[in-house]
Amino acid sequence: MSDRRVLLITSVLPWPLRRNGGAQRTALLKKALEKWGRVDVFGIGGSALRESTPEFEQQLREQNVVECIVREAPAVQRPWYLPGPLGSASVVERKYAANYQVDPAAAAKAQALLKVNRYDLVVGRYLQPMMQSGALKLDIPKILDFDDIDHLTLQAQVTAKPWPGLGGKLGAKRAVARVTDICTTALKQLQTVFVTSEEDRAALAVPTRVLPNIPFAEDLQTWLQPLLPDADSHELLFVGDLQFPPNRDGLDHFIAKVWPLVRANIPDATLTIVGRGLSEQVRAKWSQAAGLNVVGFAPDLEACYRRCAMTVVPIYFGGGTKIKVLESLAYGRTVVTTPQAMRGYAALADAAPSVAVTGTDEEFAAAAVRLLREPALRDAMARRGRAIVEQSFSPARFQAVVDEALSEVLA
Repeated sequence: MSDRRVLLITSVLPWPLRRNGGAQRTALLKKALEKWGRVDVFGIGGSALRESTPEFEQQLREQNVVECIVREAPAVQRPWYLPGPLGSASVVERKYAANYQVDPAAAAKAQALLKVNRYDLVVGRYLQPMMQSGALKLDIPKILDFDDIDHLTLQAQVTAKPWPGLGGKLGAKRAVARVTDICTTALKQLQTVFVTSEEDRAALAVPTRVLPNIPFAEDLQTWLQPLLPDADSHELLFVGDLQFPPNRDGLDHFIAKVWPLVRANIPDATLTIVGRGLSEQVRAKWSQAAGLNVVGFAPDLEACYRRCAMTVVPIYFGGGTKIKVLESLAYGRTVVTTPQAMRGYAALADAAPSVAVTGTDEEFAAAAVRLLREPALRDAMARRGRAIVEQSFSPARFQAVVDEALSEVLA
């Protein structure tokens, strides 16, 4: 490690302080940056950034979290001169824009850190905390990890689930336009931007590098090892954050529209649902369907993958790339999914596919039924997918992209 210092600004603390996909990427990025010097973590965001326990405080020290600021969202007033739907749309637009305003307390903390430490580089995980901290105004090289491109994600959300009423329609249009303008202006102040796919790279008119989302493991040296196939298994598996709307809503749709078609063809098929954030209300709702095993949080994911025949990823909206597709293939299990979930993974669905990409509920069910009945086919697909993951979505590839970027920016 050199004597350089890096300030990593994030709204999602690294694993194991938080245990979700965003925290995993923060941890991966922090580890990659540590090759170049000491990395101080500056947390700014919601209440999840703070806990009043000795264990949490100890973890903060272990992860080198030098500041952890819980930000209060600014109050937004309805303009008195805009009644009805126009006023509602203006409130929505201003609420979204407020997420990018400089937070005075955070900016003061950032300036105080700069007086104590000579940082060679500032790296932001997400644009909002980067702007809230005032880091864009600092006279230091800056890199942004933009794995969820704000305006593209917002546009995808309002397209998939339109906001109700005239006020909702106008609000969505104005919010997307405002966030797009904020992002376009902010990105010009950075030396480079990390994105997760070539599709996202093509959407931005600034210097970018594709830093792929990769499956996470506590030990990056051994990483995830493929599991022996189970030819007799009729179990489908879903793994994901069950608080995340694209996951929860996608499962709602799958259970209502696709799962009955699968069970009609294979009566002993089962679906296991694993993930954090499962509410008792949702558990009770999903458990009413025949053949469902609604687990919630599972401490041993490897055991879940070992039992299943394959996984399903019924995602219909959202931004970024879906790590659960790569994780499944890394463990040696193929995937049935949707075009939305395959964004950034074109190599997995080429002439010799490693996953089944389906456009309708009927196609989704038919693909799942076929692969349950043909274990040799699903295992061959999984082997092809594992090879692609090892080549393009490994810890070594992740580190190489970070190294290339820092070599250029710090030159």
